[in-house]
Amino acid sequence: MEIQELVQALAALPAATLYEGMGKVGAIHHHIRPICPGSRLVGVAYTIRILPGETTAVLRAIEEAPAGSVLVIDTGGDGESSVWGGTSSLAAKVRALAGCVTNGLVRDVDEIIELGVPVYAAGITVTGTIKNHPGWVGLPVAVGGQVVNPGDILVGDADGVVVVPRALAQAALEGGMKQRAKEETRDARIKAGEPLTLVLGMR
Repeated sequence: MEIQELVQALAALPAATLYEGMGKVGAIHHHIRPICPGSRLVGVAYTIRILPGETTAVLRAIEEAPAGSVLVIDTGGDGESSVWGGTSSLAAKVRALAGCVTNGLVRDVDEIIELGVPVYAAGITVTGTIKNHPGWVGLPVAVGGQVVNPGDILVGDADGVVVVPRALAQAALEGGMKQRAKEETRDARIKAGEPLTLVLGMR
């Protein structure tokens, strides 16, 4: 299956379902949360690594990343400065990027929400950055306890983000679909009045 077909198919699965279907792996740490209520994020990773307080590589990546990309920004930690904001979100929306995931901080939250660009971050701050160091793009990065390689697929919703390694995407999709079928069968049994402990195999 081609990469865009995989992205579209994975988009139908909740992040938690995909995580379970992959064998409980791939979850980005829970401190990286959606900035916009009701966020849904699916796309191919375009990786960025920057020094603390720098955003030159982020701004260039917004211009260079293919449409549908998720910008994955490794700041080396939360830091003290925002690496993404309203202007970045506007430019990303115009470029048809899928969104942003970062272990850094963001600002202009009202603008981000109004624009509807899915952004997942470690926190919010009013402080800005400088633009002196070029940073790096297209390298493996570490965000929220997960290594993200260029070309991996990220799936996010209100629960958080799951990383699907490109080489395992087909297997992840199959596992996720099986898990979703199990969940739907479980829910149907509960709606029919069966005890929860029986449905979950606890007795």
